[in-house]
Amino acid sequence: MLDDIRLHCINNNTEKDSFLFLMAVPVIYAAWEGYFRLTCAICLRRQCHVGQKAKRYSGKYAALWLQKEGFFDSFLQGLFNAMQFGRVSKRVNAGKFLAVSEFSGKMKEWFDTPISHLSNFDELVMTYSNVNKEVATLNCDIIGLDVTNVDFSKLNELLNRRNEIAHGGLLDYPRENTISDLLDYTSSLIDSFHASVETWLANS
Repeated sequence: MLDDIRLHCINNNTEKDSFLFLMAVPVIYAAWEGYFRLTCAICLRRQCHVGQKAKRYSGKYAALWLQKEGFFDSFLQGLFNAMQFGRVSKRVNAGKFLAVSEFSGKMKEWFDTPISHLSNFDELVMTYSNVNKEVATLNCDIIGLDVTNVDFSKLNELLNRRNEIAHGGLLDYPRENTISDLLDYTSSLIDSFHASVETWLANS
């Protein structure tokens, strides 16, 4: 994808159409996020073992799956409804008791149930609205993927430019050298992330 962007927006853009430079930005970001989501989903699938119960997984991995359960959302909503904001109380509260007692029972059952290896692992990757360094390291920490050698230094520049376009901000058309630099950086970012993933897969 990045090679196609370079071909159409730079190499074949003999008239130096700045609109093509502008349109290259969200596609460059999409290449990064798409690769990140795909590789993290592969790693999450690798960690999922057929028939293994939830209690046998690490706390972080289990917590990721727990968020998909309907009873977890119900617990949070029940707890939210029972809370008295601005007041700290250690007294027994009927609303909190009901929420916690139901949740603890469901949790006991859930811990003794195998996690489905047939799930869509792509849905477990937390991307929020942007995959910046913080989001990337959060996902990598869950699976134990070492990204200390991955250079995230220019990722915010790519994200900021992409967000300006996506959210209708004042658009400053980028120059050719800016797009060329973003392409070089994103290609290097994906390559270094890929190297970390390959090492993780080889050792998992």
